[in-house]
Amino acid sequence: MAEVLGVDRIKFADIVHSTFDARVRGAMGGLSETIAELSRRVGGRPTCQQVTLAAEQRLTLSRKLLSDTYSEHHLTNLKSRGYQLGIVTDCSVETPLSWNSTWLRDLVDVVVFSCELGVRKPHPEMYLEATRRLNVQPEECLFIGDGDSDELRGAYALGMSTKMLVDPNLLGSDRRDDVIKWDGAVINSVTELLDDSIE
Repeated sequence: MAEVLGVDRIKFADIVHSTFDARVRGAMGGLSETIAELSRRVGGRPTCQQVTLAAEQRLTLSRKLLSDTYSEHHLTNLKSRGYQLGIVTDCSVETPLSWNSTWLRDLVDVVVFSCELGVRKPHPEMYLEATRRLNVQPEECLFIGDGDSDELRGAYALGMSTKMLVDPNLLGSDRRDDVIKWDGAVINSVTELLDDSIE
């Protein structure tokens, strides 16, 4: 994106990271508006064509990340057992724009995007919006997450059963939160849920 916009790659990466909170709260507007503003903040003067190309790149990446982050096999298996599936995600505007272009649209019953709601995890409204749409109570839910954004404590505080998903393949990867501390249940794969009954 930085190359397309004609700006310094490191500076652009830094501004993307430093504006994470504002972007996931939907405070920077639409995708093109956000890209243009980020570019200007690092000295760029992007044309409409440059912004359009950068937006296309961002959407392509977003679709790939969505498709690669979740296991279609595991979610299909859970769905076949009669479970409702919901995703609560801290994300910027490209994620809801990309959602309907992924296989997740047909499997996930409810998805709550922080950038549309205006708050992010662990704000209670993120979880409660999902339970309202699913027509269930928090106590009936199992929340699984990697612990980023203090999401597990947020879910637990509402009475949800919680499990931290620690994927050994992702240990040491780039994270937004420096330290994840969790004293509750831990699983290394969604397969563990499929092997046992979900409590």
